[in-house]
Formats: sequence, C-alpha cells, structure tokens
Amino acid sequence: MKTTFYAVALGAVLLLTASTAPVQAEDRDCTVDLKSMCAGISPGEGHIRACIQAHMSELSVGCSSRLAKAAWVFSECKGDIQQFCPQATYGNIGDCMRPHLGETSDQCRGAMAFIASPAGD
Repeated sequence: MKTTFYAVALGAVLLLTASTAPVQAEDRDCTVDLKSMCAGISPGEGHIRACIQAHMSELSVGCSSRLAKAAWVFSECKGDIQQFCPQATYGNIGDCMRPHLGETSDQCRGAMAFIASPAGD
C-alpha cells in the first residue's frame, strides 16, 4: 500500500510541479531508474506503477528522495486533488489541477511552492 502511495504521489507531483520547477537531479535519477528497471514495460493499466513497486528497494538515492518529497506533497494536496479533480487519473492530475492552483488550500500551495523552490532540492 505504501509503495502504491509513493508511485501515485510521484506522478502527481511531477505533473503538478512541471510547469514551475526546473528539471531536478532527482527527476533525472528517476528517469534513469525507470529506463533501466522498467525498460520494455508499456504504460497503462498500472504497469509502470507495478514495475516501480517491484523495484522500490533498488531505486537510486536521488529517486528515492524525489519519491519521499512527492509523497509529502501528495499528502498535503490529497484533499485538493479530491475536491477539484475527483475523476482525474494518474496521467492527467497535473492538467486538471493547474487551473485550480490559485484555489488550492494554503497547505497544498505551500507544499508545491516549497518543492519548486531551491530549498526543496
């Protein structure tokens, strides 16, 4: 259950912060990890998430760090995602939430701002 939370959180945070934060080292680490551990896995129906779950203990420190940050932001924004985008799926959370960023809770907005700032690195 915890690994599912991290996988979903990673997708949500990467999508939510993509327009405001430069590509960070942890993002590159996760891309490298996914390419090496999940090569040949076709997206959809939870295949990538299952692959991440199967390789959680093998992830690089940078990717693990990004997942921890993502889990924290997801926990801070979960209510906002449920309020504004209850029908959103893993692939479209960011697209759904972007127009609502000004309406999100202070807690969620603060978490996203922290992750997008140099302090969140």
